[in-house]
Amino acid sequence: MTSQLPLPNFDSNTPFAEGNTLVIALQGWNDAGEAASSAATELQEQLNIDLLVERFESEDFFDYSVARPRVEFAGDGRKVIRWPGATLAGPVRGGRIYTLTGVEPNFRWRRYASEVVAASERIDISSIVLVGALLADAPHTRDIQVSLSSDDEGPQHELGIEASSYEGPTGVLSAIAEEAHGAGIQIVSMWASVPHYAQTPELPNPKATLSLVNELAKLLKVDIKSDHLREEATTWEERVSEAVEADDELRGYVEYLEQTRDVVDSEEATGDAIAAEFERFLADGRNNPNRAGGHATRGDTGSLPRVEPGDSKNGGTDESGAEGSDDEDDGSK
Repeated sequence: MTSQLPLPNFDSNTPFAEGNTLVIALQGWNDAGEAASSAATELQEQLNIDLLVERFESEDFFDYSVARPRVEFAGDGRKVIRWPGATLAGPVRGGRIYTLTGVEPNFRWRRYASEVVAASERIDISSIVLVGALLADAPHTRDIQVSLSSDDEGPQHELGIEASSYEGPTGVLSAIAEEAHGAGIQIVSMWASVPHYAQTPELPNPKATLSLVNELAKLLKVDIKSDHLREEATTWEERVSEAVEADDELRGYVEYLEQTRDVVDSEEATGDAIAAEFERFLADGRNNPNRAGGHATRGDTGSLPRVEPGDSKNGGTDESGAEGSDDEDDGSK
């Protein structure tokens, strides 16, 4: 089967992956299912990225009533306050991969982006990978789709990817991308489509994390072990499937998503075929009340326990402000 998304050319000898590269994944609107931030954490742990380069925690950037400080015990037993922020970290023993992780800022995005890019220039960052996850009309039983895009001609030609055509509300990653582009730093955006009906704060999405980790490993040409993520992804999928089976309307909706995905991914996929599949599903819904309605509200899971649409504070909407859209994403793509 083929994907409707352009596939990057990871096999080519790409200069994009050869210099110092900064991977950015921030918790918040760009992080549905905690997939992006969890993927960055895997990168840090396995590549030993633990050297503090810079910390961004100015109170000018954060609303502490939204991103709460935490009281914790320090190593000597004293209580300290951990302030929300983001950390730019580098490899402990050589290497070329850096990460920026933490909480997305609430205020002054342009100044924040300027400071991030200035810090990147000080450590000779030549390329940035923006990692995000958005809620989409995607079935949890199929592979999590990851799309790559770039507004820079270099990565477009080297990786065989395209510029994003998205217009609309956006996130802080776009502000960083625009500032970095002006500084001559090349940008690639990487986004995972997370099933919106399976999003809940109590149930992060390791299947989406696994897809992002695999794509990052290919793009950055690094070795990342993912067996533990495969096991977690299998457990997650089984848990969601059990909850879906207990809800007739949601089960019908998921079946529709599966059939549509299979049509779109097939070799024979055409616009007419996709439209015919949608019409067939609507007709089935009219003839079978148990199948109707689950998809119409896009996230109304009824009595489904713990598997429900996410809220906008943690990836509940994509960057267009609308729930569950495969073809709408961050303008930084």
